[in-house]
Amino acid sequence: TLRFAMESDPEAAGHFLDLIERNAERLHMLVEDLLDLSRIESREFRLSVEDEDLGDVATQVVGLFRERAEKKQIRLTADVPAGLPLVRADHRALEQVLTNLVDNALKYSPERASVVVRAREEQTKRRKVVRVSVIDTGPGIEEKHLPRLFERFYRVDKGRSRDLGGTGLGLSIVKHLCEALGGSIHVESAVGKGSTFSFTLVQAGQELDTSPPPPAAQSQPPTESAPPTDVV
Repeated sequence: TLRFAMESDPEAAGHFLDLIERNAERLHMLVEDLLDLSRIESREFRLSVEDEDLGDVATQVVGLFRERAEKKQIRLTADVPAGLPLVRADHRALEQVLTNLVDNALKYSPERASVVVRAREEQTKRRKVVRVSVIDTGPGIEEKHLPRLFERFYRVDKGRSRDLGGTGLGLSIVKHLCEALGGSIHVESAVGKGSTFSFTLVQAGQELDTSPPPPAAQSQPPTESAPPTDVV
C-alpha cells in the first residue's frame, strides 16, 4: 500500500509512514518493558545497592521531564528537604521507578495540573525509611481499579492508555523494583482529587529486606506505617 501511495498519493504515503513510525515505537517500548519485567522476575536484574542521595535523583528525573511538563503547562517540582538521610538503593532501579511514576502522572494529568515528587523521613515499627511520593492533581482513579493497578497489562481506560502510548507494564515493573529494593508501593486516589503513588526506601546504615510480601498482602496498603494523607 505504501509503495503504491508513494507515486499516486504522496500525502497518504506520509500518513502511512506516521502510522508505521508510531506503531514501531510502541512495539519497541513493549518489548523493552517485557524484557525488563522478565529480567526482574528471573532475578537476572542484578542490583548494585549503595547509599544514594534521593535529592539528586529526584532533581535529575524532574529535569528530564521539565520540557514536557512545560508544554502541557503542568507545574512539576521536587520537594525533597535538605538534610534528608541517604537511602539504600540501586541508582538505576530508583531512577526507573521515579521515571515511570512521573511519566504516568504527566501522561494522565490535564493542562495546568501539578505534579510533585516529595520525600519525607518515617520511623516505622521495624526500621527507619524514607517515603517517596509522586503526587498529581489529575483526574484521579476509581476505587474499584486500585487493587489491580500493579497487575501487568491492567488498564483503567484501555482506549486512552493505548492512545497515549502506554504498554500496561510500567506499574508492574515499578512494584517489582520497589520490592527488590526492600520496600513497598501504595496508591491512594479518588476521582476528581488526583493520585498519590508512594513507595518506601530503607535509610542508609540498615540492611535491605528483599523477601516478597505474602500474596494476599501485595495489593494492600503498606503495613509499616500509615498511608500518606497528603493527596493534592
